[in-house]
Amino acid sequence: MPGILLLDWRSLRKGVVIVFLDGGWDQGLVNIWEMSSSNDQFYNEAIDAVESMDLERARGAIEGALTEDPNDVQSWQLYAVILNAMGEAEKADKAQEKLKELGLSEADALVMKAADAIGQGKISVAITHYEDALEIEPDSPEIHVSYAMALMQGKYPDDAEEAARKAVELGGGDASAKYALGRILRLRGKKEEALGYLKGAAEAAPTMLVARYEAGMVLAEKGELDEALGCFEAVLAAAPTDEAAIAAKAAILARKEGLDAQG
Repeated sequence: MPGILLLDWRSLRKGVVIVFLDGGWDQGLVNIWEMSSSNDQFYNEAIDAVESMDLERARGAIEGALTEDPNDVQSWQLYAVILNAMGEAEKADKAQEKLKELGLSEADALVMKAADAIGQGKISVAITHYEDALEIEPDSPEIHVSYAMALMQGKYPDDAEEAARKAVELGGGDASAKYALGRILRLRGKKEEALGYLKGAAEAAPTMLVARYEAGMVLAEKGELDEALGCFEAVLAAAPTDEAAIAAKAAILARKEGLDAQG
């Protein structure tokens, strides 16, 4: 799906994957903490804006959240991500300095550096940062998710699949881990196994629209058009203007029409 997708950002306490499918990023991960209720409205508005690629509105909203609670770690993390996406590296660095002041752990600081590197297209640098973070927190499913995504983008598919499987093992029912493994398996042509994990991610986190979208893509590739159509319609029910889902639905309907004409 095009644009920046924040996978289940609101409901998962940690390890939310940020996906830039047609921008400078492919996948990166930012660890987050519970945020105070006072800035929820601004914070959620920022997420909505990021998901629709309206970065100016996202920036304004997250700055509002920080006005409400200037010590909220989660808001500062999202602020740094938005600034990097807008190409304002110097201001993003200042946001990260603030995070350090607020007590960002060494592993989380490395994850932020990795996310910045991905934003700049420096995948090998990001992979190194993730590996350093895993030296500190080897049992973190969240870091394994981002590491797997970075490895896949860096064209290390075997290592990416291994890291994603480790994330699933460590994360149990974590939707982000299931999605990461499902996506990697899909890209590797392992459709049946991919579909299981993508459906599992969608079931674990119903708001994770990208999991439903990718499940629909696998089903379409397998020729299971009715079920694929159901996936795309579910995405459109929640995001009616999503161009990728609209195009995918139209393609499925065209295929079904063609088959009906033949038969």
